[in-house]
Formats: sequence, C-alpha cells, structure tokens
Amino acid sequence: MTKLRLKRTAAEEEERARRKAYKAAKKSATRNRKRTRDEYDSSGWRWSKDPRRKGASGTYSDDEACGPPPPPTSSSYRPDYATIQAEMEEIRFREKMWGALEDDERLDGIDFKLNDYVHIPERWGGSHTGRDKHDALDPHYMDDDEYAEWIREGMWRKKHAREYEEQAQRQAAKAAQKAREKEIKAETVRLEKLVSQREERRRKDRQRRREEAYRQFYDRRWKELLDPQAQEDRPLAFIDIPWPILAAHSSSNDRVFNVEEITADAVSTFLLPDVGNLVSTASKSDEIKRRDRDRLRETMLRFHPDKFEGRLMQRVLADDRDRVKEAAGQVARILNVLMNG
Repeated sequence: MTKLRLKRTAAEEEERARRKAYKAAKKSATRNRKRTRDEYDSSGWRWSKDPRRKGASGTYSDDEACGPPPPPTSSSYRPDYATIQAEMEEIRFREKMWGALEDDERLDGIDFKLNDYVHIPERWGGSHTGRDKHDALDPHYMDDDEYAEWIREGMWRKKHAREYEEQAQRQAAKAAQKAREKEIKAETVRLEKLVSQREERRRKDRQRRREEAYRQFYDRRWKELLDPQAQEDRPLAFIDIPWPILAAHSSSNDRVFNVEEITADAVSTFLLPDVGNLVSTASKSDEIKRRDRDRLRETMLRFHPDKFEGRLMQRVLADDRDRVKEAAGQVARILNVLMNG
C-alpha cells in the first residue's frame, strides 16, 4: 500500500521557497567569486582566459594567451586604486556573509533533524495539553496502516462534524462530572477531618475538666482526713484514701487500681501539670518552681511513713492495711526522687 501524499501547507511552501532562493543566491555568489578571480590578478589588472585550457581549440598567439597589452604609459592615466579596493572589500564582505549563511543553514538543518526525534508518547500527552487526541498525534511516527487510519478518522470527523461535536460534549460533561465528584469527595474528607479535630478537642477538654475536678476533690478530701475537728470514725478502705494519681479517680468498686500503677510519671502528671505538659525546668518561672516545690513538700508530709501511719493507718481496714502501707511507701519514694531531681 503506497503512502498517501498530502498537499503542502503554507508553512511548507514558504520553507521550500526560502530554500530555493537561498540556493539560487549561493550559486550567484559562487559565479561572482569565480568571475572576480578571473578578471583580477594580484595587481588588479584584467586578463583574458587561457585558450589552452581543456576544451579550447585552434591556434593562439601571445596576445590571445596573455590578454591585450597594458595601456600605454602616460602622465594622464591613473589607476583608480580606491575603486578597486572598495570592490575587493565588497567581495570579501559578501563572502563572509555567504559563509555565515552557510553556517546558519547547517545549524538549521541539524536542529531540524534533531527535532525529528522529538516525540511525546501518547500516555504522556493527556488531556491537560488542551489538544484533541487526533490532532495531537504526529504522522511522522506512524506506519502505513496507522497513517491511513488517521486519515480516515480525520475525514470521518469532517463528514460527521455534528456527531463528533456531540460526542466531545458528552465526554466533556463526563469529565466535568468526575471533577465535581472529586471536589465533593475532597470537601467531605476535609469536613470529616474538621469534625474529628473538634471531637478530639472536646475530648481533651472533658479530660482536663475531669482531672481538675479530681485535683480539687483530692485536696478537699485530705483536708477532711487531717481535720482534727472532724468526727469521722468510719473505717477507711484502699479506695477511700486520695492517692496522687489520676488512675485513682477512675477507680470504683468494680475496678481498683494496682500499686504498680503508682509511677513517677503518674505522680508528676497529677501533682505537676506543667511537667506533664513537657514544660522544661529551665523555662519555668520562679513562681511555678516555688509552687511545684510547695506542692511536693505538702504531699510528702501527707505520705511520709511515720506521719501517715500515725494519722490514718489505725483507721484502715485490716484487709487493706498491707496494700495501703505498700502504696504509701511507693508514693513517698517517688516524691523523694522528684524533690531531689
């Protein structure tokens, strides 16, 4: 199957005319240079061509071989060296110009050949280029069957322009629908993220309020236990003692925290909220340092083994006495580390 030949485009016709004009000018310049070399010698005098060159016939004389004799010497004749020099400069200028044009033509040819290798694969073309798929294809990279199919598709489009336009509108509407769905999905994800962040802030606020409420209950309960005027003779269980950890606040009759839960982190988080919020000691103000020191000293006076046993141990239930004693000793040891740290 022979390859179809299309009519040249306006750009191709212009390029072809430019190349023809360039070749004609180049030939004319070559002829001019050759004629100049034949007409002038190193002194600027004109000589005739040698009839003894290849292809010449007949006899010749010295005049025919060497040209006409020079004009007679006279005081009135002066060679116009300025004109001869100007003509020679013009010839040199034209030779340089034609040499530059030859270099440009050579570079244009190299660039044109390199551009022949430029090809964007179809999978990279995509719709983001704003061009139709058929128009984006390059026939230079098609074989005969692909080129014939490309021509047939273009002819069908011209013949069924209305159907093709409707098809293009349907595709555009489908693409717009997908874009809207994508935007709706992204907006839904954003709103869900905002709701999740809001819920997380609310949860942290509730947790902070619960912790603050237990700290107030902790202080109030210790004041009641240490008040000498209080006439509370009810025996104390393990959960009745206000322990300086947040796990004790969530304890109930069904679930009682273990002594192993009394750790340095748990105690410092409860007694020193700034430490629990990762506020370094170096960056805290003197007022906060003094407050923390007083808080630790006050708690140590409550849980010191001698004072704790003298004040509360006799009121603790016998079944919980060993566990209470172990937990109080653990709190005292942790407070000692925190105060010396």
